[in-house]
Amino acid sequence: MNFQEKLLEASAELRTRAAALAASAQKTVRNRGQLISVLDGARREFGRVARRHAGQFVKQNSTIASAVRKDVSDLARSTYASLSSRPLVKKARRAPAARKRSTKAA
Repeated sequence: MNFQEKLLEASAELRTRAAALAASAQKTVRNRGQLISVLDGARREFGRVARRHAGQFVKQNSTIASAVRKDVSDLARSTYASLSSRPLVKKARRAPAARKRSTKAA
């Protein structure tokens, strides 16, 4: 077998592998399209179910939600009031010698 025959055989093998890859890629693209359409339909259906149940939950638990909102608001107001009324603590200034040493080290 000479070099030309080996080259022709290798190129034929590469062509068959490329054709097989192209066919599998097209099959994957078709399957991906089906998968996307199925997932899109499931997303729409899930959205409908979630909206329906969320609406029912809000109707049934509106008193609980308003009580929680009131409690959280009261807690936030009291926390803010306690934080804003605290005096700021002044930082002590270091001695000049200590400042010089720390700047030389840096």
